[in-house]
Amino acid sequence: MIGWVMYVALVALTLSAAALAAERAAKVRRTATRWVWMATLAGSLVLPTVVATVSIRLPDAFKFANASTSIVLRDTTSIPMLPALLDLEGAQPYATSAHVDTLLRGIWVAASVLMSLILALGSVLLHRRKCGWSEGRLCGERVLVAPDAGPAVVGLMRSRVVVPAWLLQASKEQQQCTIAHERSHLDARDPQLVALALVLLTLMPWNPLLWWQFRRLRRAIEVDCDARVLKGGQDVGAYCETLIQVGQHQSSRIGVVPAMSDSASFLELRIRHMLRKPKKWTRASAAALVCASLGIAVFATQVTPPDTGHRDANAPVVLSSDMLGSYTGYYQISPISLVAVTRAGNGLTVSISGQIAASKPFHIVPLGETRFAVEGKDAATVRFITDAGGHALRLVAYQNGRDVLDVPRIDKAAADRINDALAGRIKAQKPFPGSEKALRLLLSDPDSGAGMSTDLARARTEQKATREKYLAELGPVESYTFTGVSQFGSDTYLVKRQHGTETVFLVLDEKGTLVTAFRHR
Repeated sequence: MIGWVMYVALVALTLSAAALAAERAAKVRRTATRWVWMATLAGSLVLPTVVATVSIRLPDAFKFANASTSIVLRDTTSIPMLPALLDLEGAQPYATSAHVDTLLRGIWVAASVLMSLILALGSVLLHRRKCGWSEGRLCGERVLVAPDAGPAVVGLMRSRVVVPAWLLQASKEQQQCTIAHERSHLDARDPQLVALALVLLTLMPWNPLLWWQFRRLRRAIEVDCDARVLKGGQDVGAYCETLIQVGQHQSSRIGVVPAMSDSASFLELRIRHMLRKPKKWTRASAAALVCASLGIAVFATQVTPPDTGHRDANAPVVLSSDMLGSYTGYYQISPISLVAVTRAGNGLTVSISGQIAASKPFHIVPLGETRFAVEGKDAATVRFITDAGGHALRLVAYQNGRDVLDVPRIDKAAADRINDALAGRIKAQKPFPGSEKALRLLLSDPDSGAGMSTDLARARTEQKATREKYLAELGPVESYTFTGVSQFGSDTYLVKRQHGTETVFLVLDEKGTLVTAFRHR
């Protein structure tokens, strides 16, 4: 669940950036901005939930051959959250992961309930305060007069304008500007908009980005209200003076209702915005900002949500013994490395030989007929590709929605040959042909992937920054020594550098291509 929380935060952050660009475009064109933040707040809740959980069922007319008539939205994304690496060593037990997830869900529910109670308590206290306010009339508008609250709009079903007592002694012009402002809030149904935003916040109160979006929404509501008031014919100078006058009278706050006053810095921004003159190229700049906003929003839709990676404790998926048995066997990674799958309760145990990154067996549990979760790894899953009879043909491992291992099934005789080849290498303690040349290639730290496998070249590109920092700390190479073949069948070298030593593990294929390179200090 921690992975999903990070995914939600990333989507909210990306949509917030898109909203900033869209808000700027709206301000340039002098159009409403509050809908930008309302849509962003709703999208930050709905988008990650929909992409992570929803599949679309297509009509049977769209079915071709063995194609599925369902579109899983998470499978249509293309931007992984993190570099995908198959590193299952040190995975926590499934029970521990499930316990943490249960704890996080409990905290989430408790936070939502607590926020609901706070909002309910605030409503009750506001109702009690209203009982002490008097009825009045100001500039033709029925108002509530409070000794130390307002100007603001209160009430959800029957919204009313509340004004402070000092406003009754203000000039007629300031009274008119104030009432025009609050009447604009009523006409635009801003109290209901704020209430809807609070309901959305209650669904995910732990997300600080949603609270920031809500703050931007409240400010956008005031900016839009200013624009409507001036468009209605109020003098800009008198209106700005009224805002300053209201800001100088520190009335008590009334919860989160639309209010005319705010911080001095925000009042200054509002006044500057109203006095700003239109500039040249407004249409071009607004169009560029809109394009940037749409591009960032599309990026948010393409972020791949993490696979939850384990079963719901109250609704486990149980597969038959025959179905689980159809997946057991061997799958070849390389001439000295394979995957062995065996039965283990209502799941399978996966052991990988000849791979440093997976030195320990791990347990997988069914999420469906062919899809399994790796216990203790929220973002790791395994899928078996089967033939028409349900017999497994391939094993595919995924990390953060991206496949990191895709290997074919082999028979026991082929598996025995691979195990014998690994054992023979370990016994002989002789390097691969071309091993020293591959080491020199690795130590030269080339930018290109020449002489390396596609997967290794991609991993080096993704890890370039951390690798360069690591090498800078060690300094240049002074010497290297072959120390033997490791238990994983890889050639092992001890490399002496100016500021320390490192151990390098190499695996080459039959063509002399560097397939795997692992190093540590």
